[in-house]
Amino acid sequence: MTMSNTNSPIPAYQLSSNFTFLFKLAFPVSWIAFFGTLTLYILFSEDGAYLIAGGMFTPSGLRISAVIFMLIGIATLYYFFFRLQRIDADAEYFYVTNYFKSRRYPYHDIEKVKEHRYLIFKTVSIYLKESGYFGKRIPFIASKRRYAEFLKARPDLAAAWKTE
Repeated sequence: MTMSNTNSPIPAYQLSSNFTFLFKLAFPVSWIAFFGTLTLYILFSEDGAYLIAGGMFTPSGLRISAVIFMLIGIATLYYFFFRLQRIDADAEYFYVTNYFKSRRYPYHDIEKVKEHRYLIFKTVSIYLKESGYFGKRIPFIASKRRYAEFLKARPDLAAAWKTE
C-alpha cells in the first residue's frame, strides 16, 4: 500500500480493525436493549420478577440484583467498548472517528503509544500531549496486518512509537 499525497481527502491506512464497529456500537446497543428490556420487565411486571426468580429469590431481591447487574454491565461496556475509536492515517495526520464525529491530529501531537496484546486482539492506545476532542487517551483495536504495514511503511513513526 502506498502513502497518499497530502492533498488526498482519504487516508491511506485504516489502522483499526473492522471489529471496532461491532465492539463499539453493535454489541453494546444489543446488550443494553436485551438486558434493559429484561430489567424493565422484572421491575415493572407484577409477576415477572417472581416468574424469573423461580422461587429461588424474592421478587424484591431479584429487582435489586437486576438493577445492579444492569449498572455494572453498562459501566463495563463503557470502560471496555464505548471508548474505542476508529483510526486512519496518512502521510501527515492520523484521523480519529467515533462513527459520528471525526477529528484530524498531526503526528507531533502524539506523546506515546502503548500496545496491549490479549488472546485474540491487540489494542493500541495513543496518548496525546494535550487533551483533544476524544480525550488524552485514544484506544483502538488494531488490525494486525494493516497496523504492521503502516509501521513498516513509516519507520520514523515506528521508532518514535516504541511500545511499552
